[in-house]
Amino acid sequence: MRIAYNKLRRLNFWAFLVAHLIFIGGCASYSEKTVEMRSAYDRGEWDGALKALKESGSMESRTDRLLWRLEAATIYDRMGETSKTKKLFLEADSIADELFTTSIANTATSFVISDSSTDYEGEDYEKVAIHTMLAHHYIGQGKLDEARISARKIGTKLTEINQKYDDSHKNKYSDDAHGRYLSGIVYEAKQEWDNAIVEYWKAISLYEGEFKQFVQGSMVPRSLVKATYALLAFRKRDDRVKILKDKYSEILKESPEDAAKSVLSKGEIITLHEIGRVTPKTKFEYLIPFGRQVVRFSFPKLDVKYFSPGQTGMQIEGKSFVESENTAYMDKIAQETLDNRRTRMVAKSMTRLLVKGQIADQAHQKFGPLGGLLANAATAATETADTRSWTLLPKGLYVSRVQLSPGEYKIAVKTNGKISQMKTIKVEAGKIDLLRGWD
Repeated sequence: MRIAYNKLRRLNFWAFLVAHLIFIGGCASYSEKTVEMRSAYDRGEWDGALKALKESGSMESRTDRLLWRLEAATIYDRMGETSKTKKLFLEADSIADELFTTSIANTATSFVISDSSTDYEGEDYEKVAIHTMLAHHYIGQGKLDEARISARKIGTKLTEINQKYDDSHKNKYSDDAHGRYLSGIVYEAKQEWDNAIVEYWKAISLYEGEFKQFVQGSMVPRSLVKATYALLAFRKRDDRVKILKDKYSEILKESPEDAAKSVLSKGEIITLHEIGRVTPKTKFEYLIPFGRQVVRFSFPKLDVKYFSPGQTGMQIEGKSFVESENTAYMDKIAQETLDNRRTRMVAKSMTRLLVKGQIADQAHQKFGPLGGLLANAATAATETADTRSWTLLPKGLYVSRVQLSPGEYKIAVKTNGKISQMKTIKVEAGKIDLLRGWD
């Protein structure tokens, strides 16, 4: 009787543990808990979005501490709360660095339960995008030195990330053309022309190469080509002027002499546009019978569709509308990064399933078919994809730029069909004015 009683107690413990694990596996996902935040954000109700984010519980959750800072920083950025924006983004960067090498405790938990049970350490593209958003933020504030540092960190962060992976698992997203373009814009605005040329030339090479898959239409931005051409002519880099002129003759109609003169005789207005939100992760999964068990595989995925925004660019009074150009399509970057990670995820999932399989076998041996069934149920319930993500990150990044003769101009910035900024700008010869807009 005593032995049967102890066995029953152990079986009841297993039943309780399984019920608890199934409860964890069945809890609402991060995406589900933050639906109201995104709805308020899309309506431009920043206070409401922040309130909904706090009510989602992510602020108090240690496992979501990175996400809380990323989402909150994005909202505060829209509210114009510059000090809070900077503080939260820098904290997020620090946390992402801390979690990049996963702790032993987190690794053990993720092996036994699931990836979603551990601290969210961020996708590789999200760790990089922290610096992209900081660069945009600083540019909007006119803080060019800080913007330059953040823009440069985009490439540095990508290098650090890819150095951690062996050659068979490196990300195709290894350098960022938009970041290079940003860096060049800042250098040009500071009249550090040679540095600007270096960054612009690298950006063109990236847009011509692997980065073209991360841009709508796979085109090198025409404005980038024109700006590079003008600076090359101005600095008398005749060999590169010829290379660019031969390659982009349809874009470069001006003579090198006229392009060079415009650098100091005209002013320029450049606007950075941020459109939409990245597509949230979903999951795909399937079941495979394996011996006495049913093995469940579950992986995050992104269903990326073609994105066609509303009119985006600048309307200058008395002149034709200046269309923007897509310089980074974050959905495609996110999808590619996730695809590159999938092989690493499969290896980890297989290890976790082997551990869980051993637990289920032991439960079957000790407690019979019912114990094995309960343990297998726990395995299936908790083997669910981690679909957490920075859901307020912009979907598409765009740049519009126009050269103008000195004088006063009334400017309306349009982003995704909405006027996001109206102002009068006094354009000065040789000076660049930087603006920022979002929908």
